[in-house]
Amino acid sequence: MPMSIRPWLLLSLCAVFCGLAVAAPASLTITSLSSRPEFVSGGDVLIEIKTAAPAQKVQVKLNGRDVSNLFHHDLSRGSLVGLVEGLKAGSNTVTAKAGSQNARLQLTNHPITGPILSGEHLKPFACNTEESGLGQPLDADCSAATKIEYFYRTKATGPNSFKPLPDLTGPRPADLVQTTTSDGQTVPYIVRVESGTINRSIYHIAILDDPGGRQTNPWSPGAGWNHRIVYTFGGGCGTNYNQGKSPATGGLFDPALARGFAHITSTQNVLQQHCNDNLSGEALMMIKEHFIERYGVPAWTMGFGGSGGSIQQLLIAQNFPGLLDGLLPSLTFPDSVSISPDVNECRLLINVFKHAPQTWTKEKETAVEGYSAGTCAAWDSSFANTIVATNARGCGIAPELTYDPVKNPKGARCTIWDTNAATYGRDPATGFARTPKDNIGVQYGLAALNSGAISKQEFLDLNRNVGGFDHDGIPRAQRSSGDVEAIRMAYLAGRIDEGGGGLASMPILHFRSYNDAIGDIHDHVRDFVVRERLRKSNGRVDNQVIWVYPNGNRDLAAKATGLAIDTMSKWLDALSADHSNASAADKVARAKPAAAVDGCWANDGTRIDEPATLDGPGKCNQMYPAHRTPRLVAGAPLTDDVMKCQLKPVDPSDYKGSFSAAEIGELRQIFPGGVCDYSKPGVMQQPPAGTYLALPLQAPATSTATR
Repeated sequence: MPMSIRPWLLLSLCAVFCGLAVAAPASLTITSLSSRPEFVSGGDVLIEIKTAAPAQKVQVKLNGRDVSNLFHHDLSRGSLVGLVEGLKAGSNTVTAKAGSQNARLQLTNHPITGPILSGEHLKPFACNTEESGLGQPLDADCSAATKIEYFYRTKATGPNSFKPLPDLTGPRPADLVQTTTSDGQTVPYIVRVESGTINRSIYHIAILDDPGGRQTNPWSPGAGWNHRIVYTFGGGCGTNYNQGKSPATGGLFDPALARGFAHITSTQNVLQQHCNDNLSGEALMMIKEHFIERYGVPAWTMGFGGSGGSIQQLLIAQNFPGLLDGLLPSLTFPDSVSISPDVNECRLLINVFKHAPQTWTKEKETAVEGYSAGTCAAWDSSFANTIVATNARGCGIAPELTYDPVKNPKGARCTIWDTNAATYGRDPATGFARTPKDNIGVQYGLAALNSGAISKQEFLDLNRNVGGFDHDGIPRAQRSSGDVEAIRMAYLAGRIDEGGGGLASMPILHFRSYNDAIGDIHDHVRDFVVRERLRKSNGRVDNQVIWVYPNGNRDLAAKATGLAIDTMSKWLDALSADHSNASAADKVARAKPAAAVDGCWANDGTRIDEPATLDGPGKCNQMYPAHRTPRLVAGAPLTDDVMKCQLKPVDPSDYKGSFSAAEIGELRQIFPGGVCDYSKPGVMQQPPAGTYLALPLQAPATSTATR
């Protein structure tokens, strides 16, 4: 596709995406600007050639075919830049020759429908292009033709503040407003939204652009673009076997667009659609490649999104370094795998409590759960079904296609394990995805016992009766024993946030409303879980900032959101301007703007700056105390990253108050293999095997699960 690349578009992010030329002299190099050279998709690639020779003296070939005419000299970069199209599937070679100098770049081209790294496509799979305004799908991969639509911002507030632009070249609507971007340009607030499909996802690229009287190439960005991207990640955690629905208006995000950012989102970057951060990273990689090829290289890309959106940001930063440059996670969770015990075991605890209501008061239940009152019930009703194979409502396809142990044992299983089988592998005995769920040795309510909130007998009864889940996610009397191969793969594949990889030197600004008091699942303790994982991996946490404000104060929420975007923008601008030889972590720390410090807001708007701690002194903790989770109450470390604990013998000294010999004997009956030893790493716990990992990592071994 033809394009016009403006000099100011090609900025300083080459280091993120460039593939270095192989064995080329320093005076002549070839790099890929749009993607890593091994992950090109869609048959085209934006290439930069650096040479001292004049443009007309450089010959460029793709697989032996001369493509020199595609390159132009970019004065701002001092290099040749060109969009090279017509790559064949698989291996490709680009060569450059300038006098006696030669350079070569190997590229691997993948289909625009994917996959590249995420493993085999999920099947069955339903298309939603028509419901999203893109017409009938063009193929079995739910592809659709690209569509351009224009919208304008009105003076109204709320969900109807944007309207379709009725006439691109005629008089402007009377209610059209202007906006002043972060780089000081005042332009009509008109937004062009490009919608299409990449990697079976429906994507939207929104950017300020006034089409009136324009003579430029339609792929050129509008004059209002500030040369930066905000990429939004949607929340939830779903197990849908479909593409997801998203109209063009899904790309209209005022806090980003009003400031001049390009704003990008896609259905595969919504965790409620596919609770698969690896797939989300692949989608981001491919969509951002497309953006760079059409619009130019951004100065940097900021991640944005809450809840499941925070999970994607953190894990993509860890596992796909370079795609995101700064993170704005709100209502934070570290990942969907390590929090699953604290989600699903709420169902087990609630089952125990409801069978002995005369024993389990609300105060005692809360002491065992750790959460604020009502949170476990909220988890049970909202997300515990993500491990239930027969949860047809969660599959997003026709009920007759979903699994039923009797009627359709080969149907699609609606669990987060089965929709992520590329990570965990399948048990050869059943064909079902291996599952890492495990609660062997977990002493529920241990801290509640030791604090005196529950009695010894209640502690014994709770742990005797709590049970576990069968392979279909149905509660049973026997505890769950995780498949150690699934656990190993969860760690190796980076599906658990370890705080390392790209996170080690990534600006991270958490901001959240305080929801603990209303029994909401988005509990404040997760900010500190992420902080502790960063500390464990890197020995420092000065790249992370935590902000809290009251729930229900919309004006304050809007103010905090805008300030978070502006603060991260200043942070990233300062970081990109640091060309020193300091370590990446030191650069991030010293680039922090004054506002990038821990703090909170009172309901009257007063801001309090003080270090955020789990339970230390300070006004913020008085107003917004953090709670715990069932596993933290059971003795797990604050990192809360142990999927299956190593065991130790029952030790009477671990319990405050004396246990009789009979009671110790009872404990040993309940825990015949021993209890969790959280002084040791979890079973199979280890750092990820690397970054940009292709799934499956290897052929799975024989199942070790206990059914």
